[in-house]
Amino acid sequence: MTDTFPYDTIKIDVRGPVAYLRFDRVERRNTVTAHMVEEVHAALETLAARDDLSVVVLTGNGPTFCPGADLHREHGQPASIPTRESYLSGALLVEMPQITVAAINGGCAGAGFAWASACDLRVAASTAKIAVAFLEVGVSGEMGAGWTLTRMLGSARARELYLLPSKITADVALDIGLVSRVFPTETFADDVDALVTELSLRDPVALRLIKANLVDAEHLGLRDYIAVETERHRSRFEGEAAAGTLSRFSERARDLSSDTR
Repeated sequence: MTDTFPYDTIKIDVRGPVAYLRFDRVERRNTVTAHMVEEVHAALETLAARDDLSVVVLTGNGPTFCPGADLHREHGQPASIPTRESYLSGALLVEMPQITVAAINGGCAGAGFAWASACDLRVAASTAKIAVAFLEVGVSGEMGAGWTLTRMLGSARARELYLLPSKITADVALDIGLVSRVFPTETFADDVDALVTELSLRDPVALRLIKANLVDAEHLGLRDYIAVETERHRSRFEGEAAAGTLSRFSERARDLSSDTR
């Protein structure tokens, strides 16, 4: 099915428990306008509220992911600025209960990079190029990219990427931990579908609890974190969830036993 909201710059494709949010300004290489930023924010709010979704994938239509702002003026007018609220789309990607995946199918920079860095997982096509290009266009960054990049790669690497901007290949991105997988460009869509299908077949409650743990780990002290982690863990051994959890533990124990023979 397709989301019924009449978006102009993005498309939403829902396949069972997986939603694909596709940047869709192919004629402009999926470059970003204020309207796109606002539509992405609105779509993520809608998707985050859906209990039937386990995974949300961000990717681009055509050969490009999202190379940042459309810097060209339309009809001689300066580009408009998105609403302040819409910049919180980065926080939505970090905090929403679904697992978020950036499928970087091509050029990725600026706002596109900020959205990708806010996702739980990033995978890239082998020919994709990625850049933290804010300094090159004289801006400081947006959608929380400095926050997410520092936590993802550490302070020194984040500073290097921000202050010494350059395009990096998918293989370099894999080496530094910016992406988790690199797939051949020719099979990228199928490989992404396989990865997110595998994710979506996991226990949906466990996925949401793990996501909540990872979000809390960013800001809670150790003892406070262990307290909420423990309650979520124990909940899987109580009530209706208990039988399924114990069954999976037994299956996993048998698998490990067979692996060591």
